Amino acid sequence: MKNRHLKSPIHRSQGITLIEILVVLGLLAILISFAMPSASKTASRAELKAAVENVQYSFQQARNLARATESKISVSIPIAREGSVQTIRFSSLSRGEHKNIPGMQDYNLPDDLVMISDQDSFMFDQRGLVESPGQVLLVSRLDETVNSTININ
Repeated sequence: MKNRHLKSPIHRSQGITLIEILVVLGLLAILISFAMPSASKTASRAELKAAVENVQYSFQQARNLARATESKISVSIPIAREGSVQTIRFSSLSRGEHKNIPGMQDYNLPDDLVMISDQDSFMFDQRGLVESPGQVLLVSRLDETVNSTININ
C-alpha cells in the first residue's frame, strides 16, 4: 500500500506575498505616526533653547558694552509680524540720537520663533543696569506650548 502523502509535491516558500508586505508597511506607518509629533517637538525645543541662549547673550553683550564705553546702549525688539524675521537691534544713545554700533552684530531670530516683549526696547545705562526691567517671551510658531520667558533686569 502506497501512502498518498509521499506522492504530493513538496511545498517550498515562494518568497514574500504582497499581503505580507502591505501589513509590514501598515505597521511601519502606524509607528512613524506616533514618532513624528515627539520628534518635531524635540526639534522645536532644541531650536528654542538655542535662541534663548542667543537672546540672553545679546542682552549680556549690550550690558557689557554699556559698561565698557560708559554710554547708554539700547536694545530694540520689533513687533512680530507674520512672515517677517524679527531682529534684535543694538544702538548707542548719544546726544539723544540712536547710532549704530560698529562691530556689534544684530541678532535675527529663527523664522519659526516669535519674540514678544512687554517693552519695545531696553536701555542699559553707563553702569550696565537696565533702566526699566521687563520680560521677553519666545514662542514657537509650530507649537505654542514650546515657549520660554527671559527676564531682563
